[in-house]
Amino acid sequence: MPLLLTDDDVREHLSMADAVDCVETALKEFQAGKAENLPRHHFYAQGNRGTFFLRNFQGAIPQSGVAGIRLTTDLLDSKIHRPDQRPFGAFLLFDLDTAALLAVIHDHELQRIRVGAETGVGIRHLARAEANLVGILGSGFQAESQLAAACAVRPLRAVEVYSPNAERRAQFARRMEQRLGVPVAAVPSAREAVAGKEIVLAATNSSSPVLDGSWIADGVHVTSIVNSDRRFPRRELDDATFARARLVAIGYLEQTRQDHAADIFEAVETGALDWTRVCQLGEVLIGARAARIHPEDITVFKNNGLAVEFVALAAKVYRLALERGCGEEIPARYFSGLRFPAGR
Repeated sequence: MPLLLTDDDVREHLSMADAVDCVETALKEFQAGKAENLPRHHFYAQGNRGTFFLRNFQGAIPQSGVAGIRLTTDLLDSKIHRPDQRPFGAFLLFDLDTAALLAVIHDHELQRIRVGAETGVGIRHLARAEANLVGILGSGFQAESQLAAACAVRPLRAVEVYSPNAERRAQFARRMEQRLGVPVAAVPSAREAVAGKEIVLAATNSSSPVLDGSWIADGVHVTSIVNSDRRFPRRELDDATFARARLVAIGYLEQTRQDHAADIFEAVETGALDWTRVCQLGEVLIGARAARIHPEDITVFKNNGLAVEFVALAAKVYRLALERGCGEEIPARYFSGLRFPAGR
């Protein structure tokens, strides 16, 4: 029978260190042509109380014998109060050999860990080996996993965080210092947070740049997580940041082109970036592109997500849940039926 796994199950079974390794393996498989991945698709429909938004993307990893699809919904431009709980978010994991449903996994925590894990892979392969000073812009839900991922791949010495709300950034600093065992200080400006840092994490929901490229030091590695499409263009990094970068790595180039991602395309249009400096992170992982030539090189990673990452993480959570006897069993009849019903 399929398993229902909640956000609590995901948190309990999936460590960030394991998640980084899973995502790295999935990216290598995909780059080598051994996994299937469709770009994320955004669907919009105008309702009476706002814009209905549905997002889905699908992938498969034959080596692991699994495939899956992520489905989420939201209400944008809402004319009513939006509840804290998102309307719908789930990942459906399937057996490649039988086409049967293996698990329905709540998406919220899986998504947060996935975003963090992809950032962790980027830091592992794009940041200097000795990098241990972090500046982070943002103190929300995604910022936590970004910092946790950095800690999973580097022995951090110190972290400074900035977000516009002073109390929220102070709470974030206290919470993450206790959780990660790394000194985390809240600072009063974005410039102070990133000055002199070796790793910079932009983890906001901004529609306009929050990082000025003149603030960052030579040799820094920068990550940005905000994504956009033609309908809702958003960006966290300014043109100066892209102009200074020797390499700009992207999770999935086809996704970036399909979405006409504002940060990349606007930087190209202004001449701050050219496509010869852009590659998929997977190209670095398999040795097709060099991340750095000189220690002072600046690298940028645009975290835009792949379905195969969700497939790999969902498979890991599912197998651990089976081993530990966790999750709620769902009657298989809810998701299947006879090909030829009796009497027909």
